[in-house]
Amino acid sequence: MKDRGTILVVDDEQVVFDSLELFLEGRHDLLYASNAAQGMQIARSQRLDLILLDIGMPDINGYKVCRMLKHEPETTDIPVIFLTAFASPNDEVTGLEAGAVDYIVKPINPAILRARVHTHISLKIQRDYLELLVRQDSLTSLINRRGFDELLNREWCRAARGHSPLTVVIIDVDSFKAYNDTYGHIAGDVCLQRVSSSLTSVLHRAGDYLFRYGGEEFAALLADTPFEFVPMMAERLRLAVQNAQIPHAQATTGDVLTISVGAATIIPNYHDNSMTLVEAADRMLYQAKESGRNCVQVVDLGESGDAIKPAA
Repeated sequence: MKDRGTILVVDDEQVVFDSLELFLEGRHDLLYASNAAQGMQIARSQRLDLILLDIGMPDINGYKVCRMLKHEPETTDIPVIFLTAFASPNDEVTGLEAGAVDYIVKPINPAILRARVHTHISLKIQRDYLELLVRQDSLTSLINRRGFDELLNREWCRAARGHSPLTVVIIDVDSFKAYNDTYGHIAGDVCLQRVSSSLTSVLHRAGDYLFRYGGEEFAALLADTPFEFVPMMAERLRLAVQNAQIPHAQATTGDVLTISVGAATIIPNYHDNSMTLVEAADRMLYQAKESGRNCVQVVDLGESGDAIKPAA
């Protein structure tokens, strides 16, 4: 597990950020926001382990910011420590009730700051690791179906807020039952591991995720990918498996293992459900299999959820 965290400091005084950098002695990576709006934008777009938040800011007070963070799916799990000059017990109670995990009064004692930051980042890293184990497929080490559902909902909210495209790709290993019948289930497990490695080699961006969807099915989630690039990405996934040259004597598409790929892209909104996108990708996968397998079918759902730009 990592021992270095990413911390967002939200404070309207630059000198506070400079002091925190000095106090923490380079032990963690620090980001800075001078107001609440900027802080919210960074929290939604970055992977953070901790937020150090001032209360008395000119645009939105820290209590409200903390409540906003705890209300949104992509930020709710980020621990918040208030750093503030508000020193009364009532202020501290209000901060903890808003969702903060700790409350440090200015002027900051460096030793107390380091100890509490270390404690809460360690807890966050441990929690993330345990959640990873729960969401990890034991055979391929990919994220499992439970993790897919959670990440899809999080990325749906993020894309709806940013009015950006979101793509789901569903992948099925062609004639896999015949592969297991021919080579045995142990060989079948090794085959799925090789497929996983081949697919992983294609996805490099931080916003791309690959999943073991179930059985011989895999899925990919592509954030902020314009539709015109989706057919190319889906084709690269198909070719990666075909080029792995995994022998398959009973394949209907040749003598090596292949996959069929269905993909759908949408610009999410708060009125539709994320399953709209999954169902569309599943329909495209069905079309790919009906078209002879070892091929790609994609569709653009636009903003309304109605297909407007199919492509093969």
